[in-house]
Amino acid sequence: MLNEIIEGLSNILGPIATATKERSQMKDEALRAISHALNETYLYYRDIEHGHLPNRDKEAMLVKYWSAAAISLRHFDQGLANICDNKAEYWVNPDNYNSADIENLGIGLDSVRQAYRKMLKPDYKSFGRR
Repeated sequence: MLNEIIEGLSNILGPIATATKERSQMKDEALRAISHALNETYLYYRDIEHGHLPNRDKEAMLVKYWSAAAISLRHFDQGLANICDNKAEYWVNPDNYNSADIENLGIGLDSVRQAYRKMLKPDYKSFGRR
């Protein structure tokens, strides 16, 4: 009887451990995606501050980076995924947005970076935020 219970627990714990590992890997991929989008955006702004002209090709890549982050994040934080999606939409045509729009949508880089850093913490438990 005890052996049957132990065997049953072993059969249950294996898939649970696998699912936990897969979820952890998915979260790491989501974090990589948002980190990449943030870094590329900061680098783009740095170049503009140093005299480079706006570059539509780079802005098109930023759309793709932010969209990829939104897709990955949807499993962990719907609110942050929506922000990333709005950020992608912003990069489609940034001239259509003013600073009030950016603040109202919560797509300012500093606020997105703060949300990303919260998600980095091991005790982060948000799901479906916002």
